[in-house]
Amino acid sequence: MPDILILGQITVDHAVPAEPGPWRASVGGNALYAAAGARLWCDPARIGVVARLGHGLPGDVAGLLEAAGLTPAGLRRVDTEPLVEWLLYEPDGSRRTLPRNPSLRDPHADAETLRGRYLAQLEAVSAAADDVPAGWLPAVAVHLAPQVRARHEASVARLRGLAGFLSVDPSPHYARGRDERALAEMLGGISAFLPSRVEVEHLASGGDWTALAFRLGAAGFGEIVIKLGGEGCLLYRAGEGGPVRVPAAPAAVVDLTGAGDAFCGAYAACRALGRSPADAARRAAVAAAMVVECAGAPAALALSPAEAHRRLPRLAAGTR
Repeated sequence: MPDILILGQITVDHAVPAEPGPWRASVGGNALYAAAGARLWCDPARIGVVARLGHGLPGDVAGLLEAAGLTPAGLRRVDTEPLVEWLLYEPDGSRRTLPRNPSLRDPHADAETLRGRYLAQLEAVSAAADDVPAGWLPAVAVHLAPQVRARHEASVARLRGLAGFLSVDPSPHYARGRDERALAEMLGGISAFLPSRVEVEHLASGGDWTALAFRLGAAGFGEIVIKLGGEGCLLYRAGEGGPVRVPAAPAAVVDLTGAGDAFCGAYAACRALGRSPADAARRAAVAAAMVVECAGAPAALALSPAEAHRRLPRLAAGTR
């Protein structure tokens, strides 16, 4: 029975590289990438992916999970099309997303209408706490991958007290419009807040991530990891001294898609296994590096745990 749960989405991703060349279409989504990161450090039989399957997804998602040693019992079919997105990368690693679903590219609809349709579609394919199979709760750990609208708030309220460790990777669609106190009120009671730069950079005056970490702690988050891409991450636990910088692991980048999700999945799994925040962050950095060296969620789910363990000592002395 899985006891480390990941709630998120399964989508169809078209990764468009910054340099001219063909793009790749693959089944993807934050649920699969977070699971890929977690299974590098954890027995895959302990990992439960909770996700909704829209009709027409390419390939056999259940078979993909089974091949990675994961149970497909948390997959739920829904009567909606999957979200299909272009992931447009820039040379600096930044990314824009554009939906490919015809209903979300309607030339006759205004921008506000299209945004509303997009968020509704994203919400429709996002797992809710009620999608967790009977018998999977309480759990040792639950990680909530990015979701839109009020889905995180509702899931946190439902799962608080049912998970020994509860982590949230926020969505920019709501995080960008909130300050640190509003975020803490929305996500009150979680174990770890795991934002990327894009979700909280509006709160980091002059790029002062250290000051932001202190403010997030003061607002009510007890454990914070701010993911900073190639600059590594900033780890802070309220009341335990200052933030700690954990460097990014070396990587030969092929596709940046899923790096942050893999980091979060690995971090949550390692914390569930009793590892310290700093050790979990180092292992999460290795997971992120390995994911960017491959293309697509199927390749990420086939990565070698033995290789992850081989790479870990390179970061052991790099935390500062």
